Amino acid sequence: MGKTIFRVLSDGEIEALHERTLEVFETVGIRITHEEALTKLARAGARVDANSGVVRFPAPLVHELLSLAPSVAVYSGLNGQRLQVGGENRYYLSLILDPFIVDYEHGLRRPVLEDVRRHTILGESLSRVNAMMRMQYPVSDVPEPDSYLKTMEVFLCHCTKHVSAYPSSEENCREWMDAMAVIAEAAGLDVASEPLLSVAMAVTSPLTVHGPNIAIMKMALERSYPIIPTVCPMAGTTAPYSLAGTMLTANVESLLPVLLAQVFKPGHPALYAVGPSVTDMRTGHDLYYRAEKALFKLAGIQMGRFYRLPVAGEAAGTLTWRPDVQNGAEGMLYLLASLAAGQNLIGGLGSLHNANGMSAEQIVLQCGLADLGEYVVRGIALDDLQAAVESLRRVGPGGNFLTDPLTLERLRSNEFFHSPYLDLSGGYVDSAPSMVEIAHHTVERLIAEYRPTVPEKVCEALQRFFHDKYRDPAVRSLSARRPS
Repeated sequence: MGKTIFRVLSDGEIEALHERTLEVFETVGIRITHEEALTKLARAGARVDANSGVVRFPAPLVHELLSLAPSVAVYSGLNGQRLQVGGENRYYLSLILDPFIVDYEHGLRRPVLEDVRRHTILGESLSRVNAMMRMQYPVSDVPEPDSYLKTMEVFLCHCTKHVSAYPSSEENCREWMDAMAVIAEAAGLDVASEPLLSVAMAVTSPLTVHGPNIAIMKMALERSYPIIPTVCPMAGTTAPYSLAGTMLTANVESLLPVLLAQVFKPGHPALYAVGPSVTDMRTGHDLYYRAEKALFKLAGIQMGRFYRLPVAGEAAGTLTWRPDVQNGAEGMLYLLASLAAGQNLIGGLGSLHNANGMSAEQIVLQCGLADLGEYVVRGIALDDLQAAVESLRRVGPGGNFLTDPLTLERLRSNEFFHSPYLDLSGGYVDSAPSMVEIAHHTVERLIAEYRPTVPEKVCEALQRFFHDKYRDPAVRSLSARRPS
């Protein structure tokens, strides 16, 4: 069966980008502000300038460390599902929180605690969603610093799927580690070996890794938690102002967490992920979801697969916050690039507003786009052409196929496209809802039908854990289960 495959780099261009990557590692180097890492890298064979903290990696060392990195990362959840991230497997993650929320009734606003509950329930209820991403942002109706902890409590009390955490500090990462230990103990799981969490490690463009981010990586290494690079070079400000230069920077920086993880703990899973963007040179604004995103995505996936690493990246975002044509066009472009190039982990369902916002309806809308994209990249199976010949022979010229055995056989199969999230009426139904209306109705229905999935003993253990951490007594009384 032929598949739909997108490529933006030839084999020769992949090799050329790899060679230039090795050149940057060996001659430009990486600035690292972590003494233990510098010591370990020097022992491994890197050239370390103790005064500047710049580390240069000889090409043989890069190859050696890459050879230690596994090609599959295992993700697990309280629901018992184990995701084999790598190879030809593909999984989706939905967002929970962003700096802005697009409210179906009122438009753009700041997030509140109830958004966390609703978005988590939605991710828990949608079969397309395999895991959930938790960014660190406060909500407007719970004072800081309690806001960060309360959103974590509400999220974990509604989520049994795998969790990808994006810690904002060492302290925040330790809170994640402690919370996962509470969950594992209450659920009777081994916290050291069960990969309930994956942890994002940031690289600062250009070519810098700060000590706190290595400390975050080390916490993940203490357990079996896979590492996800957060690599976001911006063309013109934190990366060279060319497509090739930005992609080169992103490739070097995405390999850094992989290499560092192998220096500290050989064989630990680390993913390949790039998220370049473009600086608007008229305003200085960072524009994350421009057309260049599709090219960066395609090139990044090809490079990740070249290195035989699990490949992660964003899903179907958009520059706009409105549910308009631009939203759908940009989202479908980026998602189709992810699917047709072979991305393993597609994160951020729900993203919009230049990666600064999200909405519940957008999660569902992008599930519909995912259904469409998955169908298209599947291709056409031509292994049953003889059955088609027999069908034509039975019906003959001028007949119809409504009751032909092949029709009856395939009628309820996945031969032809279907998705509950798109208007497929073709204009024959005057009252057919729009895709946005379908998304809104789906959101409200799933939240209304939701019944708790996290075991009560796990939720009670989490509530005890968080209770004494809150500074404001009023926050302690907010229920994690019920709407606030």
